[in-house]
Amino acid sequence: MIVEGKLAFEVAWDGKQITGTTVHSSRPILACRVLEGKPAAQAVASVPLLYSICGRAQTVAAAAALEAAAGRPMSAAVDRLRELAVAAECAQEHLWRFLIDLPVLLGEPARSARFIAMRRRFDDLRQRAASGTAWWAEAGNLRDLRAWRVLAGDLADFLESELLGMAPARFLEMAGEEDIAAWLERGRGLAAPLLARLRDAAPVRKGKDEPALLTLPSATALADGIASAIEASDGFAAAPILGGAPAESGALAREARAPAVAAMLAGRGRSAGLRLFARLQELARLAGRMRDLSHGVNDAPWLRVAQAGSGAGLAAVETARGVLIHWALMDGGQVARYRIVAPTEWNFHPQGAFVRGLAGIPARDADEVRQAAALLAHALDPCVAYDLKVKHA
Repeated sequence: MIVEGKLAFEVAWDGKQITGTTVHSSRPILACRVLEGKPAAQAVASVPLLYSICGRAQTVAAAAALEAAAGRPMSAAVDRLRELAVAAECAQEHLWRFLIDLPVLLGEPARSARFIAMRRRFDDLRQRAASGTAWWAEAGNLRDLRAWRVLAGDLADFLESELLGMAPARFLEMAGEEDIAAWLERGRGLAAPLLARLRDAAPVRKGKDEPALLTLPSATALADGIASAIEASDGFAAAPILGGAPAESGALAREARAPAVAAMLAGRGRSAGLRLFARLQELARLAGRMRDLSHGVNDAPWLRVAQAGSGAGLAAVETARGVLIHWALMDGGQVARYRIVAPTEWNFHPQGAFVRGLAGIPARDADEVRQAAALLAHALDPCVAYDLKVKHA
């Protein structure tokens, strides 16, 4: 049984600009309750049957949270394998958005053949890695680390030849808007012409009401504030807040300090185009991250785990869409309570990044309203489908 549901957006427009947006969700937030009453191993095995989107990250978070609840941390070798799996999944998700979804959204054909060719390389390694082992719990498939290094190299070559038009390391050296403008004008690779079309898209208004950027919480923040909030109310998973307010998670939050992204943030504020550029920067960085992980280097973990009282554990993992949090309470070897806080609920909070990001955007007609909303939704990337309705204010 795959858990899905849908988002519904109602965007108010006064004939000149977007004046407000409401978000309604039919996502079954508490579907994870089906894991309750199961032994830990069975619960972990059930997670990818519930959640097909970011299934590897969901499985990693489930395994790590349940291990923390049982006071049974895994080895560094297994943690490395999990980080590799999460990084590879994130890279695939980003490739899908740039080669399939974004071209179609801009009225161009999907680059399906290019995407399929690269996806096969990821799939081949995943099948080899999973063969004969529970990849999330055992380190046996780390014996062939060379395969991961080859995949990292293949990804870097693909980005250079197909998407970026330059080596990923060189792309990451861009430090200001002039560098970015020159790359967009040259138009080499598939990404530059697409992002050039979004260059002049109106940014959100800059001010104190922008959502905070959420990255991986510290172990203390997990064990204290977030665990307490999850345990106190099921409503937190449906509409999570940080410091009393919504937060934005995803590639922009992770790349906000990168020189090029920081320069664009300072100059233009948060736009759909900037969020997509941050995703492209992260994709360029992921090739090196996978290579480093295969060599045992992990300077910036994407997985954080904490115990949260007797029999309780949390795990937070960065995914393509943002921070994913699993919280578990164990009792007598079985799952007593289970909750998941997904990136979609951060970014599409009723007062969150999507709602605030559309406010004040000029639009001459309903089609421009729909395009602006669709581009921002794509940039924030919900893990479910959505319906969009324009309402005349």
